[in-house]
Amino acid sequence: MAIGNFGQCGGCGCRILWIRTKAGKNMPCNPTMLNYRKEPGGKEKIVTQEGEVVSGITGVSPEEADGIGYTSHFATCTRAKSFRRR
Repeated sequence: MAIGNFGQCGGCGCRILWIRTKAGKNMPCNPTMLNYRKEPGGKEKIVTQEGEVVSGITGVSPEEADGIGYTSHFATCTRAKSFRRR
C-alpha cells in the first residue's frame, strides 16, 4: 500500500497525508477519504490508496463509486502558490 505518514502543511498548517504515487513521488493529500467515480477528462484528480492518480468526480454514493481516494492538498491549500516553482 502506498499510504505514508501524516504531517502538517508548511504553508497553511492543515493536517496532510503523504501518499507515494505510482511515479514514486510523495504527494500531500487531504486525509478525508472520498468516494469517487472515474470519468475520463474529469476536472477532479483523485489519488487512490495505491498511489494512482485518476480523473473523475467525488461525492458519489458508495453504490456508484469506483473506489475511495483522496484529494491532492495542492487543490485546496490556501498557500499552494507559495510551493510552485518559478
